[in-house]
Amino acid sequence: MAFWKDDEMDGLFKVPIRNLFCLLSYANEMPELINSLNAVDQDLITYDFLASQFLKEAETLIHHRLVKDYVTRVSPTKNLGGRMVMTESMPYIIFKMPVVVCEKDQYSANIMLNQVMKSTLKNIHVNRLIREDIRKKSFILLEAMNETEAMKLTRGIFSRIQFGRHTVHYKRMIHLARLLHELVLLSHKQGDWSLFSAELDERSLNHLFEKFLFNFYRIEQNEYRVASEILHWRLVGNKELLPSMQTDVSLTHKNGHEKIIIDAKFYKYIFQENYGKSSFRSHNLYQLFTYLMHQPSYPQIRGVLIYPYNGKEVDEVYQWDERIKMQVVTINLEDSWNRIYENLLKIVMLDKAR
Repeated sequence: MAFWKDDEMDGLFKVPIRNLFCLLSYANEMPELINSLNAVDQDLITYDFLASQFLKEAETLIHHRLVKDYVTRVSPTKNLGGRMVMTESMPYIIFKMPVVVCEKDQYSANIMLNQVMKSTLKNIHVNRLIREDIRKKSFILLEAMNETEAMKLTRGIFSRIQFGRHTVHYKRMIHLARLLHELVLLSHKQGDWSLFSAELDERSLNHLFEKFLFNFYRIEQNEYRVASEILHWRLVGNKELLPSMQTDVSLTHKNGHEKIIIDAKFYKYIFQENYGKSSFRSHNLYQLFTYLMHQPSYPQIRGVLIYPYNGKEVDEVYQWDERIKMQVVTINLEDSWNRIYENLLKIVMLDKAR
């Protein structure tokens, strides 16, 4: 997290759906989705493909494993049953109408998990960028969910979902629904994406990549403890006026002898120009260097700035002293996922590889 404001973040990046799918899977803590599609040609992982995978999961649930639960319904009725809601029944009683409002528990499929499924089916059906046969199949499945209401999907809805012993088989469907929802949200504007790639603004991609990196290193390696640290200024004075310092990803080796601080910066152009000379953006280097200067005395400390590849591959290492070094590296988000995976693991293995 930067304590310098990045006003220059205004470019757009076109990211293949297949790689955005991988970033989102880690960011949302569900890398098992990537493993389940290992046998699929990466170039086939498009928005249509993910929608088709969702429909397969939804069809199985609707026809064979749909979960129901007791749902509380409050409605006017002429037949007294359940618990009468006095405050809402009073208008009917005052006007001598033969109606009361009752609260009843009904065994129903109208639970949140099914509502998310129906809402995603509805969104697929009305999205004209999706193949017609997929939209038709989503309509057929929608017709089979008459008992369930649709809802407006938000990130908050997905974050509230929890799985229990009787609903764990919904997990894959929900994860795919969340990915489909995120792919639309992350587009620069709705409809400004193809089935093969999405255009993301720098801020959205930077925020997503921070979450991705954190979970990627937490899941894919076991030599380092992973955290996002709040650092404290080593200054005397009114610290309330000082900006906060928080790392994106801090990796501390379990032997206590090494630490790596990673900061992701997504700009369309990674270099600044001054009198015709290209150089790395100074405020990014100042920020990372400040983080390094506020670390305890580890035998080895390394700061890594990650930029997106934009035609020039960069992998530069700078030594401050025998303890501290900085690395600036680019990651190509249009590369194959396997290559991205390998390059990210190489970053934490730098000293062992050189």
